[in-house]
Parts: sequence; structure tokens; C-alpha cells
Amino acid sequence: MIEILKEILSEIKQSKKTTLTVVECSEIMNISKEKIRELISKPNTDFPYFKVGVKVLINRDLLTQWMKKVSEEHRTI
Repeated sequence: MIEILKEILSEIKQSKKTTLTVVECSEIMNISKEKIRELISKPNTDFPYFKVGVKVLINRDLLTQWMKKVSEEHRTI
């Protein structure tokens, strides 16, 4: 699990974009787009997203911090 997280964090740091689409986030995290949308739609979610009109964007830096936090807390998402 730790190796997978390190790989994901490495991929995130290599890209220069500051935001990700749901599809890009899904590919980087290796989870489904539906799961990303579920995380976004949860009440009081701490998932690092924002909307521009109807488009959902995920802040890359905050996503890295969020994944560290989730991993440290051993949360199930």
C-alpha cells in the first residue's frame, strides 16, 4: 500500500497542471470516476475539489495532502 501511495504521489508531482479533472484524478488514483464523484457528493466531504460552472476540478496539491491524511488515518474511502 505504501509503495502504491508513493507511486501515485510521484505521478502527481511530475505533472505541471495545478488542477485535475475527475477522469485525470481517477487515472492517477487508480479508482473509478464514479468513486471520485461519490467522494465529491458526500455531505461535509473533505475531498479537495471545486466547481467552475458545472465542471469539477481537483486541486493537485491538496489532493496529495488529502491522500496522505487518509492514509495516515487508515480511512476507508
